[in-house]
Amino acid sequence: MALSALSAHAQDSGTVRGIVTTAAGEPVPEVAVTVVELGLTTPRHDATTDEYGRFERTGLPPGHYRVSASTDDLGSQIFRVLVQAGGAADVHFVLEAGRAAAPWLRAPRDDRAAAAAAFESGVQANRSGDIEQAIAYFESALQVMPSCVDCHFNIGVAHSRQGRFADAVAAFRSALDIRDDYAAAYYGLADVFYKQNLPDDAAAARVEANRITVRSLEATRARAQDALARGEAFLNSGNVDDAMRQFDAALAADGTLVDAHYWIGRARDVAGDGAAATRSLTRYLGAAPNGEFVEDARRRLETLRR
Repeated sequence: MALSALSAHAQDSGTVRGIVTTAAGEPVPEVAVTVVELGLTTPRHDATTDEYGRFERTGLPPGHYRVSASTDDLGSQIFRVLVQAGGAADVHFVLEAGRAAAPWLRAPRDDRAAAAAAFESGVQANRSGDIEQAIAYFESALQVMPSCVDCHFNIGVAHSRQGRFADAVAAFRSALDIRDDYAAAYYGLADVFYKQNLPDDAAAARVEANRITVRSLEATRARAQDALARGEAFLNSGNVDDAMRQFDAALAADGTLVDAHYWIGRARDVAGDGAAATRSLTRYLGAAPNGEFVEDARRRLETLRR
């Protein structure tokens, strides 16, 4: 009866096993290996390599795991693996001196700096083509900052590149659960649906993405116009410094708001900076030859050039 129960447990669980070596292929004994089920914030399973650099952790419930190996001298490395019932996931760590990319994995905490470091490592891994490593880094960032919408998006992109479309869709939808106006996630869904030959779903996702993008642009332009109006009010009251801050904010929000160059030119003129005023007014005339303030801008330029 006991043997039967043990056999059933073995069939219902899986294993993570592997080896830790140096870049030269030499085994590394006594390395701490941590196996963390994704979605949990604390390690559940630990192992240590033997004299041949090998390790094994059995009895794992099926699911996705993050596996990390770490030493003080050779740094650390992480992988994301899928453990299946009755199966074994094999991992080969190659540790290199100075590579300590994921120390936060050993002590997850609500720390924005740690999440930012994990996210940046994911971006770098993605750029180098190490997709699985990138996913592991982004998931690590989520462990310390669950609201990282960009993490979910990047995970979705990585899964899509690997052809894991169901995982990609789940990641994009997780991003939308956090921010329902995250247009990039809808564009990601549209791309995945297109690859799956689901044109209607792809079109619906793209329509939603475009709707959000247009609404966002309208809101941005409204903020820019509001900043411009505040800047005009400050300038008319003689407060040049605050006026300039508002004009700069207007341009930062909407670089196509050419009227801001006219008002910046006027503010620079009041401040006594004729060269800067000339540049801004000239830029305004070049961008808006039929603009509302063309005549006044020309008169001011003529005065500045005398």
